[in-house]
Amino acid sequence: MDRRAKDFLNGFQRAAVLTRSLRETPSSHTSPEDYLKDVADLNADSDDLTRRGLAVGCLAALGED
Repeated sequence: MDRRAKDFLNGFQRAAVLTRSLRETPSSHTSPEDYLKDVADLNADSDDLTRRGLAVGCLAALGED
């Protein structure tokens, strides 16, 4: 597996950890769904593949494309 794929999967893993922590301890400021959407929106256009993996992982947790 090349470096780019590893970076993307690292971001996807971070999304999984974030999703799990939001389920265990939801934010008092916003819903977990809105939080994940915001994280995805902030990272979707990044050139950094770790951040793109994070965005895709957040959307996958929400069941979105």
